[in-house]
Amino acid sequence: MVTLKLFIGVSNAIDARKAAQDSDSDGYQGRLEEAEAARIRLRKAREDRDKKRKALATAYRRSLFTIQDRVQKSITKYQDLHTAMHTSRLERLKKAVDRRDEILEAISGKLADLQQLMLNHGTQLRALYDGRRADVAALLEEPASQVKDDGC
Repeated sequence: MVTLKLFIGVSNAIDARKAAQDSDSDGYQGRLEEAEAARIRLRKAREDRDKKRKALATAYRRSLFTIQDRVQKSITKYQDLHTAMHTSRLERLKKAVDRRDEILEAISGKLADLQQLMLNHGTQLRALYDGRRADVAALLEEPASQVKDDGC
């Protein structure tokens, strides 16, 4: 009987060890399953994060392209407007310079005509004065000759 008790005691100890090992094994297996589930959740979270990052990067590039396009259009519009205004001012300036040149040419022509007219008047006055001097000189000489003729 003692052997039987001993055998039963040993058998119970072995069963207890097996049960402990099974429970440790079950606990370990449970922890492994939890770790695997955590890895799967982590991988899914990373994939979701990468998808969101990719979507944000795409939206950012699209927004950036849209903004750059709008800025470029605005710059082009400003440059076109500025060029048109500058061209308009240059055309007005050219017209004003041409009009000034025409006026200066007209003034120059009138001055040349007046100069020629004054030269002609000067020549005519010179001839007139020379003629009158000659007439006056002739008149002054005539009375003296008449006095000489009368006084004889």
